[in-house]
Amino acid sequence: MRVLIAEDHAPSRKLLKHLIKPLQSYEMVGEAVNGEDLICKVMIEKPDIILVDINMPLLNGMEAVKSCKKVVPSLQVIFITGHDEFALEAFNVNAIDYIVKPIDRDRLYAALGRAAALAKNPAESERPAVKKDLMVKQSNQFSFIPLDDIIFIERADRKAVIHTVDQKIELNEALTNLEELLDSRFVASHRSYIINLQYLKRIETAGQTYKAYFKNYEETAKVSKNKLAELQKNKSL
Repeated sequence: MRVLIAEDHAPSRKLLKHLIKPLQSYEMVGEAVNGEDLICKVMIEKPDIILVDINMPLLNGMEAVKSCKKVVPSLQVIFITGHDEFALEAFNVNAIDYIVKPIDRDRLYAALGRAAALAKNPAESERPAVKKDLMVKQSNQFSFIPLDDIIFIERADRKAVIHTVDQKIELNEALTNLEELLDSRFVASHRSYIINLQYLKRIETAGQTYKAYFKNYEETAKVSKNKLAELQKNKSL
C-alpha cells in the first residue's frame, strides 16, 4: 500500500515514518507540509492511503481531503490530529479513523489494516455506505444515535434538539451540519426542522404554515409551504 503523510510538524512526521517503516506491506511515497501540498502530492504520487493532520497552513487538512476525495473517491483517509472538534466532519468524509494525539501505535496499525482492505477493493469503498448511526459530540465524548430512532431534529435557542423515540438530546451544532450526516429518510421540512419521513403520520394546516404529526409521538414539527411539495414527492400523505 502506498502511504503519504500530510503533517506540518516535523517530529510528528518522523514518528509516523518510524511507526510505518517496519510494516512491509506499506511503502512511504511522500510527505506534505500543508493542505495545498497534500493535494499536489496526491495527484502526483497517487497514494492508496493518506495520514492527515488537520491544522496545517495555507489550507487545512479537512478541506484538502475533501478536494482530494472529489478526484480520487477511493482514497483512504486516516486523520491524526491534536484536536477533536473535527471528528464529525471526519465521519462525514468517510475517514477510516480519527486519531487524537498522542498516537496509539496499535490503533494506527488497526486503521492502516482497515484502509488497506478497502484500498484493495475500490468498488467496495466507492459504494455509498448505508448510514446507521449519527455520531454527535456531547461535552468531551462522542455518542452514536441510531438513525432509526430519530423522529425529527429542531433548532431551539441556537441549539439543535434531536427528538428520538425515548429521549431528547441537545447539541451545540448547526442543523445544516447535521443534515449532511443524515440519509435520504430525512428532509428539511422548515428552516428550523429536519424530519424523518418514516415516522411522519400526517400534515395539517396551522395558520400560514403546516404541522407535521408523527407516529407514537406527541410533539410536532413545522412544515413551510415551499417544502410541502417536496414532502409529497417523498411520501404519500
